[in-house]
Amino acid sequence: MKKLFALLLTLAMVLSLAACGAKEEKPAETPAEKPAEAPAEEAIEITFPTMWIGTSTMTEWWADRIAAFNAEYAGKIDVKIEEIAGDQNYVDKMKVLYSSNSLPDVFACGGYNLIDSMKDQLGDLTPYMDDELKSHGSQLCWDVNSRDGKIYGVPQARQVIGYFYNKDLFAQAGIEKPAETWDEFFAQCDKLLAAGITPLSMDTADSGWVTSLMLGAMIAQNDAGEEFMNTLLPKDYNTPEFIAAATNIQNMFQKYTTPDAIGGAYENAAANFFMEETAIIANGPWMVSDFYDPNMVDDGFAEKIGVAMYPGGVMYNSGKIGYNVASKDEEHIKASIEFIKFINSEESQRLFLEMTGETPSMEGIVSDNVKPQVNEVLALGDAAERNINDFQSLWYANVVDEISVQYPLLAQGQITPEQFAQALTDAAAKN
Repeated sequence: MKKLFALLLTLAMVLSLAACGAKEEKPAETPAEKPAEAPAEEAIEITFPTMWIGTSTMTEWWADRIAAFNAEYAGKIDVKIEEIAGDQNYVDKMKVLYSSNSLPDVFACGGYNLIDSMKDQLGDLTPYMDDELKSHGSQLCWDVNSRDGKIYGVPQARQVIGYFYNKDLFAQAGIEKPAETWDEFFAQCDKLLAAGITPLSMDTADSGWVTSLMLGAMIAQNDAGEEFMNTLLPKDYNTPEFIAAATNIQNMFQKYTTPDAIGGAYENAAANFFMEETAIIANGPWMVSDFYDPNMVDDGFAEKIGVAMYPGGVMYNSGKIGYNVASKDEEHIKASIEFIKFINSEESQRLFLEMTGETPSMEGIVSDNVKPQVNEVLALGDAAERNINDFQSLWYANVVDEISVQYPLLAQGQITPEQFAQALTDAAAKN
């Protein structure tokens, strides 16, 4: 019994020592609370009204680019789009917003010169110029978007404009090729009339775009006229070249165009050309896509259309006013520039050429995926002897507006070419 008791005592001591040597279990730890996540930065919101909707030749390109931008900049920059149909409606809306100091962050007026009437509310983009932004246009394009050494716009396109003609209608009138002089041009108009064909598409509304292209090309027949057509904000329209061109325009309205030209807009002029009611229309390469659109023209229409340089070796070949920025603070200015860089990038401008037929401001962009008439326009621009800018880019905005007031009066013989020139001079004097 003693031995048994001793054995049990020894076993108890061993177990006690083992228990004392065992590691003390720690109580289960309460999971640490995760630090609160910083709230996500809100996207910077910028505003951009667009006229590139509906039947505009820019609609498809714009939809593609804004979708790509939204995909890349989701959560960073949020562009609020306002759709405004019609060039003139767009310009008028910008004038209203300017009057209330509420211009959008970014806007593009399709080449209309609003810089000079609005630059006090536009951002000077010179401090933001970098190599990427500089590559978006030739020096000529930047010059058009600059005033007094400051940059107020980012060029999107160049203007390379001749005129289009219907080769079948020319053939019916016995005309083999486009005229090289204006005397020959008007002789061809007489041949078209004799064959029962209305020669020209013309217009007066919305600054009479089609008509004014002809006007400018006629002005630029000599050195003085070419200089006038490249002069920023001319004040005096009482020049021999301008009055001679206005005289021709009056004759063209009275003899060579359709009855709906007086009071008509570009859409009327284009429709007459598409329906082969007229043989000639002045316009740029963005129009070419319409020649292939079965909703606008009959099958085979495009094959009938040729491209011509204006008589006297004249082509519109110049920079074009592009995107303006009117953001009110540094954060929004930078976001606006990022937006412009994207929709005006090399890829965007290549697609711009392919999808709209317009000539990008960026040099060296070519594509095999364009219609033949587009390449023809660009080739004629390279070969032109006289290169001029269009009136919308250079003339005061109120002078451009005055054209639509005065054209119908000139067309109907209610004013003389001299009075037409004086009316534009008077409008320029108000600036």
